[in-house]
Amino acid sequence: MRQLPDLTIAEKLVHTGFIFLVGLGLLVAEAYVYVTVGGKHGLTVQAVAQHYYGNRSSSTLQTVLPRMMSYAGMPASEQPKMTAAIDHWIANGETQQEYASSVKPFIDGNCLKCHSVAMSKVLHNPPLVTYADVKKVAQVDTGMSISTMLLNGMVHLTMLGVIFWIAGWIFSKARFPSLPKHILIILPFVAMIVDFSGWFLTHQNPVFVWLVLIGGALSCPVALLEMFLSLIQLWVLKPRPTT
Repeated sequence: MRQLPDLTIAEKLVHTGFIFLVGLGLLVAEAYVYVTVGGKHGLTVQAVAQHYYGNRSSSTLQTVLPRMMSYAGMPASEQPKMTAAIDHWIANGETQQEYASSVKPFIDGNCLKCHSVAMSKVLHNPPLVTYADVKKVAQVDTGMSISTMLLNGMVHLTMLGVIFWIAGWIFSKARFPSLPKHILIILPFVAMIVDFSGWFLTHQNPVFVWLVLIGGALSCPVALLEMFLSLIQLWVLKPRPTT
């Protein structure tokens, strides 16, 4: 088998294009996870656990309310009033009468720009138009749903499986000791399975969040390392002299 330094210029170019585009895509994916899961406080263990397990001491509405009020541009002086009204309504049994008198005015005045029926279809946010809509998100936050994890898993496992396969195939042609090469090639596949399993286990018990963290740290980053090493060998190492 020809090794990376021995490939033709055309072969080197097509591998380099793949490495740059997919490598950038994986870096963007890591940044997306950092922003969406970690939020303003960064990608902490607690943030990852809460993403899958939820904050079961609070409802979904109460958990996202500070962010919602900030996005809506609600004056800082008014935010404690809305928080207190919603907290009292939930603690008091979420009655329709209290909703109409205390909660609905805040929702109508601040949330419907993004949570109307029409905007919810565009932004994929839950609508907050009716009492039933708001009561639905006032339930305890149990994290990412099983159906969402299955959908995300289908996308992640399929797309990353193909990326890891191509990256591993390119790296298999590198001049590298056999044992470390084999470990680097198989590690992203194993790590992704550990990560995916960790989603469901963490949804049941947050102690399993370490599986998600370990799997995430050893899947895309190791694939990026493979591609970086391949890139160096493509353009830095010289071909072996032909005899």
